[in-house]
Formats: sequence, C-alpha cells, structure tokens
Amino acid sequence: YQMVEHNKLTGFGTELVKTVLERMDVKIRSLHVYPWKRAIAMMEKGQPDALFSANYTKERENFVWYPEEPLIQSPWILWVREEDRLKFDSLEDLREKRIGVVRGYSYTSEFLDFIQKFAEIDEVTDDATNFRKLNAGRVDYVAAELGNGYWLLKKLKLKKIIPLRDKPIKSDGLYLIFSKSRISKETAEQFSAELKKFKQEEAYQILCKKYFRLQ
Repeated sequence: YQMVEHNKLTGFGTELVKTVLERMDVKIRSLHVYPWKRAIAMMEKGQPDALFSANYTKERENFVWYPEEPLIQSPWILWVREEDRLKFDSLEDLREKRIGVVRGYSYTSEFLDFIQKFAEIDEVTDDATNFRKLNAGRVDYVAAELGNGYWLLKKLKLKKIIPLRDKPIKSDGLYLIFSKSRISKETAEQFSAELKKFKQEEAYQILCKKYFRLQ
C-alpha cells in the first residue's frame, strides 16, 4: 500500500491518497515513512496531520478521525508454504505452531489471545521480513492482508507460498486517519465523500489493477 522505490514513496495507498487530496485542493507538504508502531504512537501524540493505511480500532478513535469510506476493503488471512500442506479450519490448527505477525498491527483479540497462549509468536517490524522467514521455514504461518501479501510474493519472487483464503482472520477496511488535535472532523468527512466519488470512476479500477491480483 505504501513503499519506497528508487527513493520515491509510491504504492496503492500513496497514489490514492494523493489523488483524493488533490481533488480536494489540499496540498501535501511532506510524506514520511516510519515503522508502524512508531507511526501510531506519533499520531497519539498529535504530531502528524494524518496516517495511512490504518485499520479501525476503537482505541484509536480517542485521538483520530476515521473517514466513513475506507481506502480499500480486504481480508486478513494466513499464508503457508505449499510443501508443508498446513491448513486453517480453526484456531486449534495453530496450536504449538510458529506464527509470524507484525508489531503494532491490529489483529483480532480472539486470534492474538489464542496464539499468545498456545503458539509461538514471531514478531517483526514489517510484512516482508515475515514472508522471507516463512519462505526459509523459520515460521509455520504468516498473518497478512490479502492484497499486500500477493504484492510481496511478486516483489520478493517467492513462488512456494500460498494463501489460506477460505478462513479469513478478519475482513477490515484500510483508512487514511486524521489527527483530532490538528485536523477538523469536516475535513475527514470531505475526504470520505471525495473518495467515495472517485471509487465510482474508471481511474480507481485502473489503480486497483495496477497493484493487486485479488482473484
């Protein structure tokens, strides 16, 4: 959704946010990339104006505005090595397994509670590290969002990892969230309305196809 290539910040989320803000006549002064847990902590302190791409949590509503419209809606699933033939029909399948997660991500409490009690958690700072570990056999499962997972498999040229799509951990929207201490609620509502309109246009579909393979 956001990545640095050739010293330039790009990705689906980056292009989408830029496009919608331009349509609102809002100029972006600067864009910065931080580890996710640090970025959330900065938002809580009211340092940046906005942050993307964030899942919804009730706790974050204490310090940010959520637009009604998400940037995109997509399931979070488990990924495995094809050769291991691992399944995920219920949380019991994760018992005593090594699970790769990203520090600061908002998984469901049910999922986190189970793996904290009955599995071995391998916590890292980004999804790419998790997929490399999975490919090397250092974890058994990786929890990651569907579209981002497909993109990373392509980028990292990993061909033996497959998604377990039948049983998502959750389905959630990804949002551009706005600091309550710096940005008005009306701005968040305007962004939501403009985003909703843009999604009806062909340009949005072209942007989705540029980055995702969701079939």
